[in-house]
Amino acid sequence: MRGRAAADQIRKAIALINAVADGAGDEDLTPTEIAEAIRDCLEESEIEQGSNARRYLGEALDAVSDGMPADFVAMTLYAALGALQEGRPER
Repeated sequence: MRGRAAADQIRKAIALINAVADGAGDEDLTPTEIAEAIRDCLEESEIEQGSNARRYLGEALDAVSDGMPADFVAMTLYAALGALQEGRPER
């Protein structure tokens, strides 16, 4: 299924940011680790250049570097996931 790997990668980034927001886990996650998860999403070839999904991922990355709250970053990642699913052709 086209876009599945990209969607899975975005879901992993969402899970990571949600763990930060919930304060779950024994280890502290740094903004660098969160940014790396988002960069991994941007490296997915299934996300087309200039697409809304890529734009939202870029905004999420900027939000992390600007020190925005985890909830805001997660919301932006959910928008990227939604945009990716909207852009996928139906079968």
